[in-house]
Parts: sequence; C-alpha cells; structure tokens
Amino acid sequence: MRIGLIGTGRIGSFHAGVLARHPEVGSLVVADADPARAAAVAAAVGAEAAPDVTALLGRA
Repeated sequence: MRIGLIGTGRIGSFHAGVLARHPEVGSLVVADADPARAAAVAAAVGAEAAPDVTALLGRA
C-alpha cells in the first residue's frame, strides 16, 4: 500500500513512524509546509520526502 502523509509536526511525525513500521505499507511519502522538516522526518523513519503537497499528490 502506498501512503502519502501531509504534515510532519508533532502528531504527523508520530503517524509517520507508525506507518513506516506497518507491514502493509510499501511506500511512505511525507510532505510539510517546511520541506526541511519533512526531509528530517522522512530520514528518521525511512520514508521519502516530497518538497510540497503538489509534488506528493503527483506521485499517486
């Protein structure tokens, strides 16, 4: 299953970690208004970062 997560603040970061560990999630892409924060969360959980929501939606 492919998942796109918008928002990597406190709750979004928590959800990213849970989703990254879920056995049925094959691909996780995260985006945030702050691309650096999205990149940091993605690196921490082994996901891919999108520079913005438009780019995330374009990967569908």
